[in-house]
Formats: sequence, C-alpha cells, structure tokens
Amino acid sequence: MKKYKLLIKINLIICLLFVLSKSTSAQQELSLNDALAITIKKNIDIKIKTHELQQIKNYENVGFLGVLPRLKINGSVSGNEGVSNIKFATDQFPGIEDADSESKSINSNIEFSYNIFNGLASIYTYQKIKTQSNLKSTELSIEIEQTLLKTAKQFFDIAYLQEKNKIINELLSVSKERYGRIKVQNEFGNASLLSLLSAEIDLNKDSVDLMNSEFELEVAKSKLNQTLDNTLDSKFYVENKIDINKNLQYSILKEETMRNNNNILFQQYIVEISKKDKKANSSYSLPRIDLSLQYGYNNIESNTSLILDQTTLGLTAFVNLSWDIFDAIAKQKVAQNTKIEIESNKLALISIRNGIEREFNTTFQQYLNNINLIEIEKRNNITAQKFFEKAKEEFYQGQLNRNDFRLAQIDVSMSKNRLNQALYNAKIAELNLYRLSGKIIDDVTN
Repeated sequence: MKKYKLLIKINLIICLLFVLSKSTSAQQELSLNDALAITIKKNIDIKIKTHELQQIKNYENVGFLGVLPRLKINGSVSGNEGVSNIKFATDQFPGIEDADSESKSINSNIEFSYNIFNGLASIYTYQKIKTQSNLKSTELSIEIEQTLLKTAKQFFDIAYLQEKNKIINELLSVSKERYGRIKVQNEFGNASLLSLLSAEIDLNKDSVDLMNSEFELEVAKSKLNQTLDNTLDSKFYVENKIDINKNLQYSILKEETMRNNNNILFQQYIVEISKKDKKANSSYSLPRIDLSLQYGYNNIESNTSLILDQTTLGLTAFVNLSWDIFDAIAKQKVAQNTKIEIESNKLALISIRNGIEREFNTTFQQYLNNINLIEIEKRNNITAQKFFEKAKEEFYQGQLNRNDFRLAQIDVSMSKNRLNQALYNAKIAELNLYRLSGKIIDDVTN
C-alpha cells in the first residue's frame, strides 16, 4: 500500500511541476499562416531548389549560346635573330651561307564573325534553356507545395497533441477527485480497499498517459522546428484556431487541378524540352555557313628575304560553308531516338494526369467525409459530455459501478479527440486540394 501511495505522490508532483512550468514560462504562439510563411523563407530544401533555379536562369543569356555576333581584337609581335642559309631554285639569285639574319613581324586586326546559318540549332537550344528555366521554376513550386503541406501536417500534429494533453489533464483531474473521495470513504469504512486500488490504477494510468503524450508533443515540436530550420524557441505552442472552407466546389477545383497542377505542368515542360531536342538534332544535319570580316595591320621585316619590308593595311572577308555528310546521318539517328523519347514522355504525361485525377478525387472525398464527421462528432461530444455528467453524479451517489463510470469518463475523452482529429483532417484535406490545384502558395502568400 505504501508503494502505491508513493507512486501517487510522485505522479501528483510531476503533474504539479508540469502545470507550474506551463504557467510561468513565456511561450511563443505560432499560427498556421506564420508557420507556412517561415517555411517558405527558411526551409533548406526550398533554398536549394531556389539556387538551382538561379543557376539555370544564368544560362538564358543569348550570348552564352553563341547566337550573337563575335567581335575580337587581335594583336601579336614576334622577332627572330640567327644564322640563315638560303639556296634559291634559280641561278639568277646567289645563295646565302652563314649570314646573320634578323626578322620581325607585327600583326593587329579587328575581327567580326557571325554564324549566318546552322540549321537554327542555336535558336532551338535557347528555347530549350528557357523551357528548362520554366521546368526548374515548376520544380521549385512543387518543392514549396510539398513542404507547405508537410508543415501543415506537423502543425496540426502539435495542435492535436496539445488538445489531447488538455483532455488527459481533465481526465486526470476527475481521477484525482475520484481517488480523493474514495480514500476518505475508505478511511471511514464506507469504501472497500478494492475500490481504492481501482481508483489508484486509473489515476496512475492517466498520469502515465499524460507523460507519454507530453513526450509525443515534444517530438512533434522538434520535427516542425527542423522543417522551419530551427527558427522557433523550444517553448513555442501552436494556435488552435482552425478556419475550414466548407464550400469548396468539386467541378471548379478539378478543372483548376487539371489545368494548373504543377506535377502535370512539370511533365508538359519535359515533353516540350524533348521536342526542342528533336528540332536541334535535326538541324545538325544541315550545312553551316559562317561569315568573318577582319580589318588589320600587318608588317614583316627581314634582312634575308627577297622582300626586306612588307606592310599591309586593309579588309579581309571570309564566307565559310561546311557540311559533314556522314555525321549528318548519325545525327538523323539521334533525331529518331529523340522522337521515340517524345512519345514516351507523352505517355508519362497521360499517366501523371490520370494519377493526379485519382488523387484529387480521393482527397476531395476525404475532405467531404471529414466535414460530415465534424458535425457528427460535435453532436456526439455534447451527448458524451451529458452522459458523463450524469454518470459522475450517479457514481458518487453509489448508483453506478466503477467500470461504467470509467467507461463514461473515457468515452467523453475519446469523443473530444475524435472531434479534434476530424477538424485537423478536414483542414489538411483542404490544403491538399489547394496543393493539387496549384493554389496553396497563393493562399499562403496572399
């Protein structure tokens, strides 16, 4: 018996310390909108995707692709000093043997070059990179959407556990009252030892449940804080205000989903990129025409040449045509493979569309079910509360046994938990519908 009393005292002290710590420590309140806004700003995975988008945008410059003309300034100076031996092909010029020789050369020019035609490969490559930029932007949106939904789930896990702790505290309070009453009755011989032990067991169970729930709450807070890049103080708590839009229209949301869903858009960009690859590969089988213009100065001096000093100043133009016939045949094979890739990507797009449609239908049904459950659980909670109050009254009057009273006590607690779970599930389903329809980011940022 002393062992049971010691355990009761320890549990009471733990609960008292918990209540005091909650009342004395300053805690940071976090709303859902605040959590989602912090996620966009602080989440590491979102930052990484943002950097990847910035990298691909740096390649959008047409100069990087060689589409613009090139203008270069060239210059060189060279000199030579040594011994020369020269024998001419005709006897009209005497040969030179072991003569000291000196020569120097000065060259400078401005060169303008431009690719007149390359089968439009540069244009297609530029269009491909623009599409890749859109692809990366969509990938970033997908990452943000998934992380926002993850944040919302973690937020409501905390909200649920916070409310669960309140419910367990209420349960614990009733168990304490019951134990205290039966203990007094036992001392006066009006209650059996079995009834006292039974009350003590229920009190211990409620105390353990509270401790386990508190641990689960701390774990849930740690997960959310990790998603928010450890932005929050460890003693934060979440706001338990839930605004659910109960008037979402199936047909409107489904149309928006099939038009704006980022997973569908992502695959559409992949199809576009493969089409650009096909055009670029086809263009490589065509000839290439380049234009080059040079305006420059050239001076050569040599004491062993027939021409001792030569200076040139003027314009030189080149038009170059090249066509690799055999390589063009290989490129045609590549183009054929690209065509097959396009068809595969189109099939993947159909599969993704079907998958998104199924997910939307399932999520919308979950949304409707939880909306209906909320109303049912509200009514059930009122009934369970009334039943418990009546059971409590009859139990203390000796008209109800311990098992029936405990059952009524647990029923009212479970009813509250089910109501909270239905509220949170309905809100998560709503946010998931916004994610599927491409609206969750706008919903958060507006």
